[in-house]
Amino acid sequence: MNKYIKYAFAALGLLTVSSGCSDFGDVNIDPEHMNQGNVPYEMVFTNAQHQALGSDWDVWRNGCIYAGQWVQHWTSIDWWWNYNLYAYSDGYSAAFWDGVYSGDRGAIRDVTTVMDLWKDLPDYQTDYNMSRVMRVYVLSRMTDLYGDIPYSQAGRPNEFSYPRYDTQQDIYMDMLNELDQAQANLGSGTAKMGNQDVYFRGDAAAWKKFANSLMLRLAMRLSKVDPATAQTWVQKAVSNGLIASNAENAKLEHPGGVTTDDSAEPYAKIFAHEDKEFFLSEKFVNLLKTTNDPRLALFGCVCEDPSISIQNSAYQLGNPDPAIQQGLPGGYNNSKGSDWFIGKKNPEFNDDDYLASYASKYSVPNRYTYSDPTSPTFIVTYAQTQLLLAEAAVRGWVSGDAKTCYENGVRAAMEQFSQFPNGSRLYQQYLTREAVDAYLTANPFDGTLKQINTQYWINCFCDEYESFANWRRSGYPELTPAYDPANPYGMTATDGSIPRRFVYPTTESQVNTQNYEEAKGRLNKGDSFTSRVWWDKE
Repeated sequence: MNKYIKYAFAALGLLTVSSGCSDFGDVNIDPEHMNQGNVPYEMVFTNAQHQALGSDWDVWRNGCIYAGQWVQHWTSIDWWWNYNLYAYSDGYSAAFWDGVYSGDRGAIRDVTTVMDLWKDLPDYQTDYNMSRVMRVYVLSRMTDLYGDIPYSQAGRPNEFSYPRYDTQQDIYMDMLNELDQAQANLGSGTAKMGNQDVYFRGDAAAWKKFANSLMLRLAMRLSKVDPATAQTWVQKAVSNGLIASNAENAKLEHPGGVTTDDSAEPYAKIFAHEDKEFFLSEKFVNLLKTTNDPRLALFGCVCEDPSISIQNSAYQLGNPDPAIQQGLPGGYNNSKGSDWFIGKKNPEFNDDDYLASYASKYSVPNRYTYSDPTSPTFIVTYAQTQLLLAEAAVRGWVSGDAKTCYENGVRAAMEQFSQFPNGSRLYQQYLTREAVDAYLTANPFDGTLKQINTQYWINCFCDEYESFANWRRSGYPELTPAYDPANPYGMTATDGSIPRRFVYPTTESQVNTQNYEEAKGRLNKGDSFTSRVWWDKE
């Protein structure tokens, strides 16, 4: 995979540089170097797949500093503590937008380029329909984070220098139709690109199930705003055929991934090398402990010195023993004298020795799993699909048994840890069949949306864009804002509530002004953290 990414970057750079030179025709085509006459477009698709999942650029900002803290998977009491109190940064809020829409990463540009190229090529119809699914996936993440976005005109800079913002309602209807049409035309066999498809190695049948499982996810997103339409599309996704086992998970593997380039899993790169300031949250750890969840040992570990980078020979894998895992509360810092000093919540921090050594006492993301640079990035999984089906069954939208779907989802979420390349010892020790059975017996299905979506939140650890979206849609788990009205923080960008969306980049208001202003005018509270996207109906 790393070889494909290397050359894909070169190809996309060529596309960017050469986009204004088409008037010269074939005269300037150099057969010895990459140019518009000999670009390996399959590698451009590879790059789109890779960059669609983010890099440490946006994952650190949108995913770790913001969304991961907002949904209370982890927290920071050092550099990033105030963003847990909903402080605003244009650079952090805009990172995913900037990384995916523009610049060298440009996943939207790349996937749209190959989709438009392959549309009318008979030998590339499987590749074309795969690119349609890929484009929907990228733009679904974008619209879920920001709301109305450039969609129909996105990724075609030579045609649309200032793309209009489509409404999220129109976007969702088109995405669902695109997925349905693409999956119907995928058929079977292998795409021309073969192994340069780094998700499924060109397997059309796998892409078909990916498309339908993504369709299910997007259909469930409409459960508050348009239940009837949601039900229709849920049933269509089920009848089309879904991911049916962990072996069919949509994921990007990172064999040989290192933290010195983009070959690593992006969350792992941050946790293991670039930023060791994130600790599991008190909410997350306490929930897992209260339910005796055997996954705790694979989510967290306690390290003697977690500040040591993975590139250092003294790097520590830590202790995963569930008994010693501790989470930190959000909304506090480690500065004595501050109005938000953590010692006011946890008195032990008032002791200078404890304050100096607290990092060795609290849980960080486990270094055999989520902090392992070679770990996979999960995209759409069997566990998620089964949990969404459990909710659909509770709502009466599908005929399946909700309890069966729920238990399938929980088992799959636990078995999913077997796909971490260096987590096998912990998986075999803590997630035995007996341990999973005991967990389900002690925490039986109660038929509530709360239980189903809390499990979804657990499974979406390190898929923070999806965690943030499903929390807004479902309302679960029930989260208490880190912001304390009795101790107001002057730089919060909300009314003290957890944000509902990301703010558009300020450059949009300056460069794409008319389209930005129209989109801003459709938001119920303007371009702010507290406005709600269309499907996030109150």
